[in-house]
Amino acid sequence: MAKQINEFLNDNSEAVLELKAQLLEQQRVLENYKKGHGQLEIFFNAVLASINSVEPLPIIYKSDPKKGKAAVEAVMQFSDSHMGSVQRADEIEGFNEYNPDICRARQIDFAERFCKYIDRQRLSQNIDTLSILDTGDNISGDIHQELQVTNAFPVTVQVVEAAKVKAEQLTILCQNFEKVVVHFIGADNHGRLTRKPQAKEEGYNNLNYLVGILAQAYTKKLSNLEFNVYPMHEKVVTCLNRNYLMAHGHGIRAWMGIPWYSVERRSSKEAQARMQLIMDQKLKMAEVGFHKMIAGHFHTDIDTDLYAFGPSVQGTDAYDHQAGRYSKPGQVGWLIHEKYAEFGRVNFKF
Repeated sequence: MAKQINEFLNDNSEAVLELKAQLLEQQRVLENYKKGHGQLEIFFNAVLASINSVEPLPIIYKSDPKKGKAAVEAVMQFSDSHMGSVQRADEIEGFNEYNPDICRARQIDFAERFCKYIDRQRLSQNIDTLSILDTGDNISGDIHQELQVTNAFPVTVQVVEAAKVKAEQLTILCQNFEKVVVHFIGADNHGRLTRKPQAKEEGYNNLNYLVGILAQAYTKKLSNLEFNVYPMHEKVVTCLNRNYLMAHGHGIRAWMGIPWYSVERRSSKEAQARMQLIMDQKLKMAEVGFHKMIAGHFHTDIDTDLYAFGPSVQGTDAYDHQAGRYSKPGQVGWLIHEKYAEFGRVNFKF
């Protein structure tokens, strides 16, 4: 006959005593976990409270009523800037050079050149809104021993400097659009705090998440900016009428090159899983259905109907050079038409 719960509580057998001890240990671990989270929350709130936000500049763009309602929106992808990384040119036969000053200069250059590109497009149409897809690896991190000894400064400084550069970029871009929307994914590769990428709480246990939170704090005074931080591996976001499944891309398995098979397989699996959910819950279609995957990680400009990868700000490093690869630094932007989808994709090379 099965025992009642009171009989188990009154049972002093060795097995029950061991189970009680395990339960107490689990409670202790959970309490310490909550205490640690609370301490971090207090610390982060104090840091955020001490941040001096950037002052907004006057918005210089005004929609032209003669050109009618805006049917086109702009999109930029920020990816793989690796703030803090240092690459000497003489180590890789002059194919590239990189340091924090170059990192900042290239990102500001991207913002300025994209605004000029949009100005040319506005000769025939209004483009009022800009969406930014930030797919991570904003810092160099300490995930490899060689990075720990060659980075320009520690990861704590990398986080702050990366956030400051984003604030500079956004200040420029907010001058040139009526509305700017940032979609920032928390989980990436170089910002991770574990030896291998984790699954649960990956988007929180990552220094890239702090880059997003700090950049959000730096830019809170920009009235026409909406800054979204997603502490997760991937997220479906909407730009005009296009749904993008954005992620850093480190979950796509590869070895020494572009993983064509892995990308096709991953995008197919994502589509199949979401289709099943949509068939059971049709109201979820707008939330989880996607037209295209957007990722970085592979430092190469790729664009297909089902997925697109952005290049890196850093470009060729010693690891690429050793493998015989050449990765031209750049960042991409494109336009979306409400009827004809994506067009006008440009790789702004540095």
